Amino acid sequence: MFPLLLAATLAWMLAALFVFRGSVLQSGAARAADAASLHWDNSKREQSGLPPAGQDDGLYWRLSQDSLLQGLLGLGAGEDEAVETIALPASQSPSSDGSLAAAKLGKAAARLSPRLVGEMAYRRDGLDRRTESRLRLPVAAAEGLVPAVRASAVVTDPVEFIRSVDLARYYTAKFRSSRDVQPSSAGKALTDYASGRP
Repeated sequence: MFPLLLAATLAWMLAALFVFRGSVLQSGAARAADAASLHWDNSKREQSGLPPAGQDDGLYWRLSQDSLLQGLLGLGAGEDEAVETIALPASQSPSSDGSLAAAKLGKAAARLSPRLVGEMAYRRDGLDRRTESRLRLPVAAAEGLVPAVRASAVVTDPVEFIRSVDLARYYTAKFRSSRDVQPSSAGKALTDYASGRP
């Protein structure tokens, strides 16, 4: 009877440790996704959430680097979803590939423990923008059955939402009042504006 009781106790302890490790990873994944989405509007923000005075990403970075214009106007039909992914731990993440989204994800990933393995991603599908973190449990598992936890957070930016609505209202009124402008040339004009061409 004693060996059976000891084996049952050890099995319960191992199961409790496995569940605890999973909950710690889930908490870490949720914190990483939330931190990335919280600071998405300004990559210069410190851990406290306050940006240094006068430092920001620029007023219109979303139009070109975040492909917001293509999402609003439905341009680039072959690109339904834009995804930027970095590997965890943060030391493996590329920091100088020139992508602002990768830099923002890397800054949020740097807050995680270097022992956590997985990836962080930023997904933009039309107007839906999300940060996701996926962490793998460090256990031996059968091939193809790696236990993982995943968390995502919606990127909200009220100021940018107001700017986007104002931009859409302005150009809608402008193009409706002009009889010479075709919808295809209007889309090209906005794309040229977003890319910095006159």
